Amino acid sequence: MGKEVRMVFLDFTKAFDKVWHKGLLYKLQTLGLKDPLLSWFRSYLTDRKQRVVIDGQTSSWLNTEAGVPQGTMLGPLIFLTYINDICVDIVSNCFLYADDTSLFDITDDPTSSASKLNLDLDKISHWCKQWLMELNPSK
Repeated sequence: MGKEVRMVFLDFTKAFDKVWHKGLLYKLQTLGLKDPLLSWFRSYLTDRKQRVVIDGQTSSWLNTEAGVPQGTMLGPLIFLTYINDICVDIVSNCFLYADDTSLFDITDDPTSSASKLNLDLDKISHWCKQWLMELNPSK
C-alpha cells in the first residue's frame, strides 16, 4: 500500500495586527539582537497610534501595543520572526510562509498520523495563548 499525505492549513486571525510588541522585542533579544538595532526596533514599535475614519467621522487616537505596519518591507519579516518558534516542538513537518502555516505528515498509518497532527495542533494552540495570537478555525 502507498503512503498518504495528511495536511493541515492554519490561518491566524488578523495575523499582522496581533504581533505583541513586548513579545516580539523579547524574541529579538533572545535571538541575539543587541543595541543599537534592538533599540531601533523598540523605537519603531513603541508609541504607535492609530485611528479610524468612518463616514467622515474620525475616532480619537489610540495607542497600540500589538501589530506591525502592513505594506512595508519589514512587516512580513517581523511577523515571520515573531512566529518562527511555533514549529520548535512540532513532530510533523511545518512550513511557514508570511502569515500562512501548514503542517503535514507523510504516512502509511493514518491513525498514527492523525494523532500526531492533533498533538501538534494542541502545541500550536498553547503557543498561540502564550504569544497572544489567535487561529481562525473557519478558514
